[in-house]
Amino acid sequence: MTELSSGGDSLFASYSEAAKAQAESGIASADPLKLAIEQARAQQDLYFQTLNQDLPQVAKISDLKVPSPHGEVAIRLVYPDLVQAKSYIVFVRGAGFWAGNLDSHARTMRSLALLSGSVVCAIDYRRTPEFHFPVQRNEIVSVLDYLQTHQESLGISGSPVLFGESAGATLALSAAQYLRDQNQDQLAGLVLFYNNAGGFKPNARAYSQWVWKQYLGPHLATDDPQAVPLLGDLSRLPPVWIGVGEDDPLMTDSQKLAELLKVHGQDPILRVYQALPHGFLMWTGSLQPAFNALQESVEAIKVMHESKNT
Repeated sequence: MTELSSGGDSLFASYSEAAKAQAESGIASADPLKLAIEQARAQQDLYFQTLNQDLPQVAKISDLKVPSPHGEVAIRLVYPDLVQAKSYIVFVRGAGFWAGNLDSHARTMRSLALLSGSVVCAIDYRRTPEFHFPVQRNEIVSVLDYLQTHQESLGISGSPVLFGESAGATLALSAAQYLRDQNQDQLAGLVLFYNNAGGFKPNARAYSQWVWKQYLGPHLATDDPQAVPLLGDLSRLPPVWIGVGEDDPLMTDSQKLAELLKVHGQDPILRVYQALPHGFLMWTGSLQPAFNALQESVEAIKVMHESKNT
């Protein structure tokens, strides 16, 4: 298996140092409130590219199309090695529901595969504002079903961990609730980085309000429990690990999720990372604390796989 190093002295010890270096690239994250959506996506793609330089090498990458009720869904499987059938992780990206693709989180996907020894499958779900809930959730469920029924041909085995970050963590939680309601017990666990599962908040910044309005669309209420996971049923879910930065403006969503899971008799793990902002997993190539957080989540994933698949 390819070895993955954190980079040692090449990684910054603090977010402020890493952010300063990133600013010197001259490419900032896009604001869809100030740009037309396609312009915002184009700029955001450039921003993602700056965070995906010098990617770690993996054994194999396979791109496929999977059927869903809304048309084909593109997926990408990242293999750390080709030795044998592997446990697998299904990765759901963030980027506010409106941005990102199979390339945008390449470093996270590859690092996750190499650190865990598992195959990582990313889902290119349909984006807002063109598509609204429940399209994205349904596509995740369709991919999970496809992977489960094609394990032998794909070189994967067992029950997957569903891994989401930001909006992707919200989608992962929503998909887990749906599967539970369908009496499907196919997940080994959930790893959720800095979710925004609390839904629309009138006092939130304008961008956060816009994100949820686009996701809900014109017909769903902002308190719809099917679309807003923290307003729905949080009982009888698989094991949950939660990670969030202490400087994240959405940290209360992670804290509330942990509290509600405990109310329902579960024992979630909540890790709050000092001096890290929202979206810090994108920085694992330049920021040591972000890389360390990913490593810690991988240890939880290994426990989830072992507990479910043995």
